[in-house]
Amino acid sequence: MDKASSEYHKRLKAVSIESDNVSHRLDRLYDALETGTLSLGDLAPRIQALRQRQEQLQTTRWELEQILSDRKVELADMHTVTHCVDDLRNMLRYSSITEKKSFIKSFVSEFKVTGKEVTIRYSLPVQCGLVIGRATTVPPIVHDGGR
Repeated sequence: MDKASSEYHKRLKAVSIESDNVSHRLDRLYDALETGTLSLGDLAPRIQALRQRQEQLQTTRWELEQILSDRKVELADMHTVTHCVDDLRNMLRYSSITEKKSFIKSFVSEFKVTGKEVTIRYSLPVQCGLVIGRATTVPPIVHDGGR
């Protein structure tokens, strides 16, 4: 888990605790209203303020949960990774220099040279050409028989 994800989890926990606290306070105010200890006129502004706070906390909770769910990464199994690496190795080994160059350009966005350091900015290709679960064939375009 990275640092940002850990921070989001801490914030989510704090929001949950505060939300539970607000719910508990609202329950106590409703109890006081039901028992007749305090009148509705006395409690209405406080109940309204707590409800607004509860809505804000719920919105914050949904946003944090959305951020955390977007950050999840599905890891590939070892067979898929091995197949992709083999495919990449074969492509780089047996392709022409032009094909290699265009392939590298497809995912490397920048080279930055600072003194003796080189920084490469890149994004990994989404798929390595592996199709799982379905084999496709080219439909015949020439009819058999006849002149």
